[in-house]
Amino acid sequence: MTLVVGRVDGPRIAIASDTLITEHDRPLALQDGVVKSCMLPGDICVSFCNSPASAERAFKDFAAQFPLGGSFSQVVSFFEQSGRETGNDYLIAFSHPAHLVKIAEGKRVESLSKTVWIGDQAAYSRFRAYSARKIPTPQQGRAINAALFADEMTKSPASDLYSAMRSLVIDRTIPTVGGFVPTISNRDNGFRFSVYSDMLYDWPSWEPEEYQFKSDDPVVFQSTNENAGYTFAQIAPGYMNLNLVAFYFSKARKLFFFYGKDNGLPNHCEVFQDVPAPKIHTVLNKFVGTDLAWLLTITTPRSSAPELRATSGIKKPGSQLAFFSEANTFPSPNAGDR
Repeated sequence: MTLVVGRVDGPRIAIASDTLITEHDRPLALQDGVVKSCMLPGDICVSFCNSPASAERAFKDFAAQFPLGGSFSQVVSFFEQSGRETGNDYLIAFSHPAHLVKIAEGKRVESLSKTVWIGDQAAYSRFRAYSARKIPTPQQGRAINAALFADEMTKSPASDLYSAMRSLVIDRTIPTVGGFVPTISNRDNGFRFSVYSDMLYDWPSWEPEEYQFKSDDPVVFQSTNENAGYTFAQIAPGYMNLNLVAFYFSKARKLFFFYGKDNGLPNHCEVFQDVPAPKIHTVLNKFVGTDLAWLLTITTPRSSAPELRATSGIKKPGSQLAFFSEANTFPSPNAGDR
């Protein structure tokens, strides 16, 4: 099964999905998964659930029929027909203006909600519970997650979607969803996979397990033991509307690169072993044969000195955490001032 969740927030759209593929009801390895969202002509992004093979054919047929994109009604009609023929459900994201359309059982489903989903009902119910903070996260009482979105605008809806999906894919009671979590958000000229670095910090030892962290809490975070070795990063091309995305595990120095044939559905994965973070850009460019100006921010958590665990030393409200930049292709925000 699958879960894809999209959300409209003013002119912005964010979409989060899993990549899990099962065979005979058993989950396949991460590198055997499929990125279930595909950028198509006309500045749209279409996600699917059910059959990757029939979705790939549908996306290829759409690109051939509408090489410059279609009108709203043409796009909706095309995927309604595809849904009837294949049994796939689709989530269509339009960037101008920002709009989401759900196609289920071959028909458009009308909704006034800003959040739209396709896939497994049980998984979505658990997603909503995590999103509303009605249930504890899987790492509750042990670690606190901090994700640094390098390219998201202020008040982007991507961060909230990511947080809930992150909890869902590591929830062992929901076997229908798993794998990486690509997050896609819109820009003025279409869609691109987001760029972020996800880290784990120690749970504040003085706080109970039911503690809910708030950004203005006076906490100095450390990262020790297994938490110190956790960083997961998502990497995207610097160009728009490319169906290419990479994922990097810092401790293992392992790079997963998902791509599609002729910029189609990213259903192929190449795994690179023992890649130092500063070499990611070079490795990806060598594989694709051209410089795609990869956007990446690889950060790893760093522990504060033990004496700083006491929060009495914090002069201003707010939390403190330390991290080290292993690799970064984004310019400094103050670069123009130098």
